[in-house]
Amino acid sequence: MEVITSNYPVRKHAVNYDVKEIGHRYQKLYAGLVYDAMESVGLHGRAMQSGMYPLVHTMKVAGPAFTCHGIATPSRDEKVHDIRLGMFKSMTDGVIQVRDTQSDTTSGHFGEISATAAAASGCVGAVIDGSTRDSNYLIDMGFPTFCRFRNPVEAFGRFMVVDYQIPIFIKGIDGSIEIRPGDYIFGDNDGVVVVPYEKTIEILEIAEKWFDSEAKSREAMAKGKDPFKVYEEFGRF
Repeated sequence: MEVITSNYPVRKHAVNYDVKEIGHRYQKLYAGLVYDAMESVGLHGRAMQSGMYPLVHTMKVAGPAFTCHGIATPSRDEKVHDIRLGMFKSMTDGVIQVRDTQSDTTSGHFGEISATAAAASGCVGAVIDGSTRDSNYLIDMGFPTFCRFRNPVEAFGRFMVVDYQIPIFIKGIDGSIEIRPGDYIFGDNDGVVVVPYEKTIEILEIAEKWFDSEAKSREAMAKGKDPFKVYEEFGRF
């Protein structure tokens, strides 16, 4: 859905599941398990390139992608504020903001003010293929944020978001990964994986089943049971 209000478009992406419920279920899992579940149905390489980690190891993100396309630019055009207004008005409850940066390294691409505005619009986390600044503020406010590095430099006059809720490309383990609005983003201390929107529930159900099997395997091995027999019985090791 796209609505033009003043000078900026509002683009909302509806999903066919309960975002809060599905997010709660994904939060119980871990990135390696979700990645394995995707590989089991032929979805290979759906992990972001190493280096995309949370500001604090306990942070997790789980939710539909809200995509943001950014570029390095010296422009100080005030129209950027119209873009921001449309971006925040387009966010829905439970989304994860995902920003591409075209490999820019000149500034901090996401900070505390951006997180505050996003959170007020329903966003519950951010994955930045670049840098944060104000990192201690982000940590103190408990806003789950993943990034590649940190940089204290103000982005205005160096970098800006120029579009949102469009397909973007993020560095992945096997090259670029296309991320579409609504694709499911899951990240923990091992990194970030991207589940195609249409596979969100299927991958969740596979991962949940394996999670339960792993718990039983772990318990059996802790009691001294032969690992090979454990694998034969539970199928996860």
